[in-house]
Amino acid sequence: MTAIENSPFFWLALIGILVFVSALPTLIAIARGADDISYLILLNVICCATVFGWPIALITAIRWPRRYPRPPAATHRYPPPAAGRHRHTQRRAPYA
Repeated sequence: MTAIENSPFFWLALIGILVFVSALPTLIAIARGADDISYLILLNVICCATVFGWPIALITAIRWPRRYPRPPAATHRYPPPAAGRHRHTQRRAPYA
């Protein structure tokens, strides 16, 4: 175990993982295009000082409204099928 503790690569990897995890709420807010990102960055910096505040910053980053809302989902197929060309309404030739 002392070989791992004395390795500088282990400590650099551990610090890198901790920095990534602590910055995760800010990265999620940026990826989502959240509105007022500066408030979320400030909340992340303040809340990541405590273990209890980090989930609050994460939930806030996920639920914060977007700067540009998503367009509504299409409820119809595009392009619509041609009239009389549905699969179930086509006439078949009788068997000979």
